[in-house]
Amino acid sequence: MKRKLIHFTILSALALLLAGCTLRQVVARSSAAVVGDMIAALNAEPDVEHAREAAASLLVMIEGLVRADSGNAVLRLAAARAYGGFAFGFLEKEAPARARRLYLRGRDHGLNALRLTPGFATGSKEPAFRAALGGIGRNRLPLLFWTAYNWSGWINMSRQDPDAVADLPRARAMMARAREIDPGYFHGGPELFFGVYWGSRSRRMGGDPKKAKAAFDRAVSATEGRFLMAKLLYARYFAVQAQDKKLFTRLLDEIEKAPEGLLPAQALANALARLRARELREQMEELF
Repeated sequence: MKRKLIHFTILSALALLLAGCTLRQVVARSSAAVVGDMIAALNAEPDVEHAREAAASLLVMIEGLVRADSGNAVLRLAAARAYGGFAFGFLEKEAPARARRLYLRGRDHGLNALRLTPGFATGSKEPAFRAALGGIGRNRLPLLFWTAYNWSGWINMSRQDPDAVADLPRARAMMARAREIDPGYFHGGPELFFGVYWGSRSRRMGGDPKKAKAAFDRAVSATEGRFLMAKLLYARYFAVQAQDKKLFTRLLDEIEKAPEGLLPAQALANALARLRARELREQMEELF
């Protein structure tokens, strides 16, 4: 059995080489599935500092694999997820300039992968861009979501840059398409995006408190309240804007009293939510 497996592996590698792949590409493609497992393990890590140390090394490794096989959409998606998660989880507050750069890297990885989609040209004019989004199906949903996630993160960290802000309609359109495909993807991620989008803006700037509250409620319901980051964003971007101190306090209480192991696959996000909930509570007098 072992000999047959070795023969199969050799034949598979030879098939890839004959198909025009370099040895570096063979190694990168064989590593792509493992990278997904590594990201999953990182998300499930409850120790925030350990996760931060591991994440930095993971980014370098993924970047190296992408260099070996730049047309690999799976690796590009992994890079987008890793950069976006690292920037949001560890850099926005203490190193905003670095967060901005990493969001941009994540966006570019996503856009490069989307360019491999037939009929999708990321540089096309607005009507053609939106029309192309309509042709993206469920199989490209993760790529669509994480590209828009990074793009909007970069825009949010670049509010003084008119060129960056001008990109917001495209990021929003991409997330709107992701929401059409599956509003519950990544623990209600598309709903969270629009909760933040409508909740953090004044009405004059496109905000809509009613829509924001409905989107946040749907996001929280997507995991029956187990994804604590949804409640944190609800408190930060809706309750504060609406000056609803009662809701703000209730959400923070629910985060801080939530049991360990509530959502094992997202232990890191829940641990970060607990840390940020305590920080947010300390700012209550300034916020209300």
